[in-house]
Amino acid sequence: MKKTFLSAVLLLSAATQTVWADTVFSCKTDNNKYIEVQKINRNLYEYSFGSAAKKEIAIRNSKADLLGRSDRQGIGRARWATMKFQNGEFMYTVDAGFDSMTHTVGSGVLVERRGKEVARVDCTPKTAQANFDDDDFAW
Repeated sequence: MKKTFLSAVLLLSAATQTVWADTVFSCKTDNNKYIEVQKINRNLYEYSFGSAAKKEIAIRNSKADLLGRSDRQGIGRARWATMKFQNGEFMYTVDAGFDSMTHTVGSGVLVERRGKEVARVDCTPKTAQANFDDDDFAW
């Protein structure tokens, strides 16, 4: 009986952890790939890129590391935020910008290797959804 109860508690705990992930940013690209940032828990975020069926890239960084590299700013009617995920010598900078007058959004991901740009993937217009509701990343 104790083993059954313990198994049920562990299963429920694992399910709760999975459900906890919140989408911080998502968009679709012109080649039907998706760029996403998920908040896994209070201290862990995941960047992913790939099709709806399979993630080609998935990188997890701690909140502390992201805060040391990321940026958020606003001037006048424009606001933007970046989250920079590091994977070895590669940096993946997810960016989202918003114009409060025209309501246009520009977003995507910049990939750099040792500080040099190797790729830029833009989001298809009107597909970006940014939810930087964490106080540390909020606009």
